[in-house]
Amino acid sequence: MLFLAILLCSLAATGTAWNAPEIPGFRLMWYDNFGGVDGSLPDTSKWNIQHWYQDHNGDHQEYRASPENVHIMRGSLHIHPWRDPSAVKGWTSGRIESTYTLTPPPGDKTIVQAGIALGMAPRGTKQGIWPAFWLLGDSHRTGGAIWPACGELDIMEHVNGEQKTYAAVHCDKSPGGICGEKKGISGSYFHSNAATGLTSYRVVIDRTPEFWQEESVSFYVGGELFHKVTGAQIGDLEVWKAIAWNKMFIIFNVAVGGDWPGSPREYTLEGRAVGMQVGYVAHYEQQDPAKDAAYGPCNECNYPNIPQVPPPRPPPRAPAPFPAPLPAPAPPLPPVGPPVGPPVGAPPPPPVGRPPLPPGSLPYNYPPIPQVPPNPYQPPYNYPNLPPGRPHY
Repeated sequence: MLFLAILLCSLAATGTAWNAPEIPGFRLMWYDNFGGVDGSLPDTSKWNIQHWYQDHNGDHQEYRASPENVHIMRGSLHIHPWRDPSAVKGWTSGRIESTYTLTPPPGDKTIVQAGIALGMAPRGTKQGIWPAFWLLGDSHRTGGAIWPACGELDIMEHVNGEQKTYAAVHCDKSPGGICGEKKGISGSYFHSNAATGLTSYRVVIDRTPEFWQEESVSFYVGGELFHKVTGAQIGDLEVWKAIAWNKMFIIFNVAVGGDWPGSPREYTLEGRAVGMQVGYVAHYEQQDPAKDAAYGPCNECNYPNIPQVPPPRPPPRAPAPFPAPLPAPAPPLPPVGPPVGPPVGAPPPPPVGRPPLPPGSLPYNYPPIPQVPPNPYQPPYNYPNLPPGRPHY
């Protein structure tokens, strides 16, 4: 085929991968930007590339693990359906399933998002073409509950080239059940430019409410909400767990035919014109403000909750010098000549100080000296040594 010739010429080329965008308030948990050698299969450590045929919904495509149907080109994943007479119903296509699984944690919001562009073929030439980006309960492939009891979230579906994006929740049992299978609880969004460039398709699983009935699963195109399902709308906790609490994996595929789009026609185109390009896919979880505050900068760009090294102590201050002692005074000069005394025959000088008390007298008590204040319950203390005739103090 012409495709193989083009593919062989481009095997040595390496494309530039898209980057998963940052979402404020969320941390990137896992992503694939589909970088690698042009013409190669996707990274098999991240993706299980399907190779089987089963008629689940009137399908015409046979999924093949072939670069004709699934390959990397210029930093994007490409899935192309082709007519092939060797296939059971004459068509082959591609489907990949992530080896990675995610489980929405309680108290957080979970986002799964991809950047996707659809083939440029006119609407009338896409009859029977059914590209999709979705999540499926991991128990479906591990021996547990199967579809629809395992839960399914269709983030993006297009059929027959319509200018609409569809999203749906599938659950419980089929036919009928809480989700009304096989249709599911679905919504749609008018989308006229799905083929003109990468468009972001997103599901947000909100488990922040206190009660499960207030939890929700919301679907967005280009950041615009267009479909929402709540726990109260489901009304059954066990069914809601399969929808919003369950371990899930990611799927990209392009189906051909089926109960919903109908069979392809002779005028239905094939290849890239009706295929799907995926620039990136990513899983995000809401950041915990309480945890992040411990590592966020404060106003002074210091991290207050991380132990700091104490600042060094300032060097000890030198003691102030003591003033020099004053010189000792010079000793008095010795007297000159003999000592001077009273004249010979003169009376002795009067005594210095208080005259001695007469014999038998007690020392005099001076009244200005403060005394012990009187006790209101006892008479004032009477000092026995007061002079006679002096009133009690």
